[in-house]
Amino acid sequence: MFKNIHRRRRSALSGIVLALAALTITACSGSDSDNKQTAAEAEAAVQSDYSKPVHLVSATSTGTAAVLEDINAAFIANWKERTGQTVTIEQISGTSGAQKDAIIGSSLKADIAILGVGIDIDAIQTGGLVKEGWQQRYDFNSSPFSTAVAFVVRAGNPKGIAEWEDLLQGDAKIVTANPATDSDARWYYAAPWAYSLNRQADDTAAAKAAVASFHERVSKLAKDDAEAEGVFLGGEGDVWVTTESNALRVAGTSGKGKVEVIVPSVTLSVEPIVSAIDANADADGSREVANAYADYLFTGDAQTIAAKHGFRPRFASVAEEFADVFSSDVTLLTVDDNLTGWEDLQQALFAEDGVFAGLPSK
Repeated sequence: MFKNIHRRRRSALSGIVLALAALTITACSGSDSDNKQTAAEAEAAVQSDYSKPVHLVSATSTGTAAVLEDINAAFIANWKERTGQTVTIEQISGTSGAQKDAIIGSSLKADIAILGVGIDIDAIQTGGLVKEGWQQRYDFNSSPFSTAVAFVVRAGNPKGIAEWEDLLQGDAKIVTANPATDSDARWYYAAPWAYSLNRQADDTAAAKAAVASFHERVSKLAKDDAEAEGVFLGGEGDVWVTTESNALRVAGTSGKGKVEVIVPSVTLSVEPIVSAIDANADADGSREVANAYADYLFTGDAQTIAAKHGFRPRFASVAEEFADVFSSDVTLLTVDDNLTGWEDLQQALFAEDGVFAGLPSK
């Protein structure tokens, strides 16, 4: 079952002391012990000069670009109200893997990143730009909201697709994005793997067969989700395998009245993940704002914006407001809790000798 529990972030700046007004502004709720500043934190806050504008560079995955644009605007207004400081955010979007490579290669001087999978930020950490323990800075493994691998079918659902088993055993033609050209599409091939292992724990042979069965039914392996969407709406295929957030967006806009959204009763949770790019934020003098932006993603306002864009909020209070949008009758598997983490998953499925590499070309 889908459960949302509002928990405090584990480690972040708990208050900001305004130099001129000596006003403590609490960024997140917490216990008394959570709200105690160290002397160094207090001194750093006092020395903040909010009269100087700050420019923040944000690297995002394509699938979260639209929701984060709205969150950016809300954060800028919130920060201005709280501190008087003007912040501008330059958002640069691309596939998670491409963003990771650009940050490591220094062609993208991001101060903060919201990427598709945690292993990409792990690689940035290995490159010396993010400090160890980044994923423990916030609850939910630093994933502020989630979506799920879902199906978009034709109106009336002529193939009667409801579950992964229907997809893996039936004759439906699948349209989806290629994980070799769109790193965020790794979720779509990881989903049948996770589904199979949830049914038959430790049976990797069955999981490989599930992925092979999925791939066999793919009639169009698009370069990315945008192409897959266009191909499917253009009439090709019986089902588009994508994220629930994409599915809800299309069902309410370009595909309204033409498609339906199916979220299987057991499916894989897709979890975008956030981290300040520590070395860049420190060098740019944007550390405080980068941290505050990450904090803001875990507030009720940001969670509500995410839900309006079809992402499942982490806070139970916000989820209740969108109970008619997100079914709670879904078991959401996660890479960390139900598999053994992205490092192992990457090796098993997407490495040079992984399952995907051994599948026939499409």
